[in-house]
Amino acid sequence: MSQKTQKKEIKLKPKEFEEFMDNLVDSFDKEYLDSPMFKHFIENSKYLDDPDDLHTMIQFPFKRALELAIVHKLKKSKEVASIYLNYNFLETHISRLCSDLYGSACSVDRGRFIVKSYIKFKETGKMPKLDWKREYTFHYPESGTMKQWMNLVKETYSLKYGFYKGYLQATLDIAMSKKHPEHLKKIKDYEKKQKKEKKNG
Repeated sequence: MSQKTQKKEIKLKPKEFEEFMDNLVDSFDKEYLDSPMFKHFIENSKYLDDPDDLHTMIQFPFKRALELAIVHKLKKSKEVASIYLNYNFLETHISRLCSDLYGSACSVDRGRFIVKSYIKFKETGKMPKLDWKREYTFHYPESGTMKQWMNLVKETYSLKYGFYKGYLQATLDIAMSKKHPEHLKKIKDYEKKQKKEKKNG
C-alpha cells in the first residue's frame, strides 16, 4: 500500500473529525453518566444552582467522607489525608515551577517526587535527602535544598486558603537558589560520554 493511499484513508473532513472527537468524549463520559454519583447529583440538583450550596451540600461532604476513608483505611493522619486530596493541586504547581526553571522535560517527575517526599516528611518527621550517587536522578530538582522544597509545598498548600505571602517568598527562594554541584557534574560527565561515543562511533 502506497504512502499516498495511506494518507487518503486517514484523512478526515473538519466536521467528521469534530464528530469523531465528540463521540470519543461521549464514550469516556458514559462511565460517569451511569455512575451512582452522577445520579445522586441529579437527584440533588437544587444545590447546583448556587456555588455556595454546591460546596456546602455536595463538594464538602464528598471530600470529607473521602478524607475519613483515607484516615481509617490507610491509617493516615488527617493532615496527610488532606494532602492526598490536594495532591493534584500541589503537584501541578510544583511541576509548573520546575518546568519554568529547568525546562519541561521531567518536570512532572520532579513535581511528583517533591510532593511525595513531602508526604513522607509529614509522616516520618525526617527531612528527605537527595542521593546524587544513584544512577537515575532525572526526577531530582536541579537547585534548592530539600528543606526549601518542603517549605514550598507547605506554602503552596496554604495558598489554597488564600495565604500567598509565604508562597511567594518560598518560590523566590527556590528561583534564586544555585544549581546543585552534583547535578552539574552529572551533566558534564554525560556530555563527555556523548562526545566519546560520537568520536568512537
